[in-house]
Amino acid sequence: MKTILKFKTDKPKAEVVQATKDYFLSQGFKLESSTPDSLTFRRGSTLQNMFTYNPLKWKSLTDIEIKGPEVNVLCNVTPTSQAVTTKEEKLWENFILNYQQALISNFNYHSINNKLLRETQSDSRKYVKYALIGGVIAGVPAGFIAHYTGIDAIVGIAAAGGGFYYMRHQIEKDKKKKAI
Repeated sequence: MKTILKFKTDKPKAEVVQATKDYFLSQGFKLESSTPDSLTFRRGSTLQNMFTYNPLKWKSLTDIEIKGPEVNVLCNVTPTSQAVTTKEEKLWENFILNYQQALISNFNYHSINNKLLRETQSDSRKYVKYALIGGVIAGVPAGFIAHYTGIDAIVGIAAAGGGFYYMRHQIEKDKKKKAI
């Protein structure tokens, strides 16, 4: 997922740099590199993607270029091992837009970002139900096969695969509904 944002600000460069650092560091990002004209923030890892329920902790790299009054943002999120919902995509988009608003208004968007995160996590919980249903649908027949063949590993593999497939199917179905 990539989010690109370009905007202009009338604030002095030093103030923009400091406000940018404050925004991203307060949200748990790490400053990876800094030059007079750019900042790069990193968060998450491929391994963490598999275990976190917080989309803002997914593996991401955010490059911010500050050239005079222009601010260019490129946020690249790598949601490895994730079935990304529309709400999660929107969360990242809002997170970057809130950065722009924070620079313009000097307002601290930390609580707003946390509220959006809670809403996104709440929405995502419904997909756990679909994963459980898919796991049962695939796991029960696999249990019979395992019983007759003696290959017990089939149950876990089928249940995990069925759960992930059915959950992903529901996510794609919801995305198509919202696109209409």
